[in-house]
Amino acid sequence: MPKLLAKQIAAGLAGLIFLAACASPAPAPTSAPPANTIQPAATTTTTAPTPIEVTATDFQWSVDIVQNGQTLTMTADQVTLSRTAFTIRVQMPQPLPVKLNALNSDKNFQALQPGFVLSQDCTLALCTGMDVAEDRLNPDRNLFVDPQLTHYLYYSGPQDNRWSRVSLTALGAVLERDVVNLNDKPIEQYADPALYLLFFVNYINPGQIDPSELKKITLIFR
Repeated sequence: MPKLLAKQIAAGLAGLIFLAACASPAPAPTSAPPANTIQPAATTTTTAPTPIEVTATDFQWSVDIVQNGQTLTMTADQVTLSRTAFTIRVQMPQPLPVKLNALNSDKNFQALQPGFVLSQDCTLALCTGMDVAEDRLNPDRNLFVDPQLTHYLYYSGPQDNRWSRVSLTALGAVLERDVVNLNDKPIEQYADPALYLLFFVNYINPGQIDPSELKKITLIFR
């Protein structure tokens, strides 16, 4: 083969190899990015987590009385407090409706006991038809002191509830109701020595009161 032809063929092969190398994609880097690389911020949401689901057998709830930012000591379901504004704080795994009756004696404490049947013709507090009609978000900060009238404290959303404040987390619900007035008058004008608060959360049998559904708390004014 002539030397000139051989050189031309060799040059052509070298050019093809060079073009093939240029056309191949560069390999992806295998090393981690530098430590000071700024990572995108985590996405946040203002929607509270869904409270945990529980069964009726392990449903636990509590009621506290708060005054001047302090949770008051409760002994044998009695709380001593000043004759001024206070807050009812209910904690539970889910924001179920709470029925609340306030009275100046323990008459309803005695009448409404575990096992009581909530019949259609019942006219006691907590029974159907005794619920107070009131505005959402508790603008009046009022409790009615009455043998029959019952506050139906529900939560259906941030703007559709009868609480003063509601906090929902993965651990459960904290529901607060401020009380400034009793029967539309300042607490300071309430003349009786005590206020009997009857709480009812009906989550087991709709037709009756079960032991764990009822709480009776007496406020002793000093």
